Amino acid sequence: MQHLRRISALSDERAHALELAVIVFLWQAAVGVYFLSLVQQYLPQRLDTGAAFPGYAMASYGVAKFVWQPVAGWIADRAGRRITMVAGMSVNLPALALMMLVRDEFAFLAFSALLGIGAATMWPAFIAHVGDTTPHHRRAGVMSALNIAQMAGIGIGTLAGVLCVDFVTYGAAFWVCIGFSWLAGLFAARRTEAARHEVVRIDNGRAASRHGADDAAWRPGIGMLALIVLFLTVGTSLHTPMIGAYTRDVLDVKMSYLAMLFPAPAILAALAMWRFGRVADRYARHVPLIGGLFIAAVAIFALTLTDQPIIVVNLVVLAGLAYAVSIPAWGAAALDATDVGGRGLALGALSAVQGLGVAGGQALGGMIGGFWGPLAPFKLAALLLMGATALIVANVAAHHRARMRVTAAIPVRIDG
Repeated sequence: MQHLRRISALSDERAHALELAVIVFLWQAAVGVYFLSLVQQYLPQRLDTGAAFPGYAMASYGVAKFVWQPVAGWIADRAGRRITMVAGMSVNLPALALMMLVRDEFAFLAFSALLGIGAATMWPAFIAHVGDTTPHHRRAGVMSALNIAQMAGIGIGTLAGVLCVDFVTYGAAFWVCIGFSWLAGLFAARRTEAARHEVVRIDNGRAASRHGADDAAWRPGIGMLALIVLFLTVGTSLHTPMIGAYTRDVLDVKMSYLAMLFPAPAILAALAMWRFGRVADRYARHVPLIGGLFIAAVAIFALTLTDQPIIVVNLVVLAGLAYAVSIPAWGAAALDATDVGGRGLALGALSAVQGLGVAGGQALGGMIGGFWGPLAPFKLAALLLMGATALIVANVAAHHRARMRVTAAIPVRIDG
């Protein structure tokens, strides 16, 4: 009977993780359509803006997220995770509809900021819900599954968006984005009423891990996590405004051609990520974080050394895989460092720093790309990811030295 209960509990955990993964997939598909199709091509081609304007649109989105996320996290602690999440998702629909109807570049920036507010309301509640309902020893695995869903959603959204832009109309791309957003909100709202009666809280506890006491694990403070995520997000967002220009000016191909080369290597990357996604649960949070960021930095820098689309696609997939393996470890470390009662507020604050990094990185990337060409942001992005890696290594070393000092200070009792 006890064995059956364990199987039932595991089945419930997997069903819950699958539900969260579907929401992330649909939401990120909408993000993929918006950022990698509409922002990259609609602004410069239909609204006839300059090369830096995609960066400004991304920055307005990021600034809005930065300002609103701590407040949204505080609301999620009091109003409930699911209700707050659905409220944030609902903002996307009118914002995208107005963006499609009003053909003015500055109105586009305002509606992009409104989308950022919706995302700022949704994400802290979503991640806090994951932390509240996932045991410590499964957090990195669940975060890895969600990251696979995130990457798959962005990939599908990007493919759908660029195909609509190149072969149908910009209006079709807008409607696809609206459709993904509507499905994500509908799926999240489906369980809101049931979730109102569902109170699941996971204690961060000090349970022993497979490889030793959890007390010995790397547990960075919120301040250190904020500094790491600032380096990380600036490093991963600097080059995003230049993707369109890089594809057009360096590779000399359409984005739809590049997108159609992605599925095969992306599937292999997803299989590898699924295989190694729980390494941070089995060993330590910092191991995949350091390795992943280092490989991502090398792959992003290598993009500046080639103009062959097939090589670029594989480097992008390698960087995405490395990033996707490292980010669940960072997310699990953030959940470990926060308490249940104030988790929404703490995660909202970390998300605000993330939003600052995204906004600053995209605005800076747009300006740097406008002045020095589309390759310059990629090189700087690689340097910043190397900086994040060095910061984590230094913090892990400091944590180890502190533990050694504490251990040396404990008196040894000899019975005899």
